[in-house]
Amino acid sequence: MPGERLDLSKRHRMIRQVLLVVLGVDLLLAFSKGFYGYLTESLGMLSDGFHSAIHALGGVISLVGVKLAARPPDEVHPYGYERYEPLAAMGVALLMFIAVWKILGGVWSRVHSLEIPIVTRTSFVIMIGSLILSFGLAAWELRLSRRLSSAILQADAGRVWGDTLVSLSVIAGLVAVRAGLPWLDAAVSVAVAGFIAWTAWTIVRGASQVLSDAVVADIESIARAASSVAGVRDCHQVRARGVSGMVRVDLHILVDPKMTVEESHHLVKEVEHRIRDQVGGITEVLVHVGPVALHGRQ
Repeated sequence: MPGERLDLSKRHRMIRQVLLVVLGVDLLLAFSKGFYGYLTESLGMLSDGFHSAIHALGGVISLVGVKLAARPPDEVHPYGYERYEPLAAMGVALLMFIAVWKILGGVWSRVHSLEIPIVTRTSFVIMIGSLILSFGLAAWELRLSRRLSSAILQADAGRVWGDTLVSLSVIAGLVAVRAGLPWLDAAVSVAVAGFIAWTAWTIVRGASQVLSDAVVADIESIARAASSVAGVRDCHQVRARGVSGMVRVDLHILVDPKMTVEESHHLVKEVEHRIRDQVGGITEVLVHVGPVALHGRQ
């Protein structure tokens, strides 16, 4: 958030705590939906349970990634380890693609076996409970992802929001089976697989942006913050890379050629402070100073 300097160790600790809560919820949902779906031969519930199990395994990968990303810079990684976070997200996406393959395989088997699932009151209780739990978890995780400027929490919050839609579709499939349309159970599973594939693709796309050094901050806001410091004649070549909440910025400023080294040093410190204060989520600012005359600018 603008005006807030993040304590990185506290940030990583809070992210890990959130992921542990999400992991516990995913394990609970995976067991309840998967086990009961297996007993009643409901492909929709079984697919949704498998979906939650994959997320739980992905949660373990995310925890490892966040743990590695929290390590301080060293001689081997002088810029830090924060890119382990998007790498962990890539691992989660891979597991989700595997889940799609398994679910579609189950649909193919169901089409050939023509089995009719059993729908009971307990089926609805489990799925409605899952819907309510996912909705509350998504709202909580999204709020904390914004507070902590965490890409991995934001991605996971989007995944949990999607889980509410998946649960709704499974409930609709259960209603359809009760109404004498058992083929809709397999159709719901195909829809679940499609949603998982789309979510995985969005994770891959977001992580690849970070790993390829795409812009992760508002360049215009950074330039305005730097230019607002008295003594800065011009600001250009602004770049920002890293991950959300841990952005590294470098830029060029032009100053009066008569400015002393000591004065330019104090000016650079003020520019760094102003950018951190007004933009937020900035962990490093590298300022290159040059005199106006050498650039032919007034």
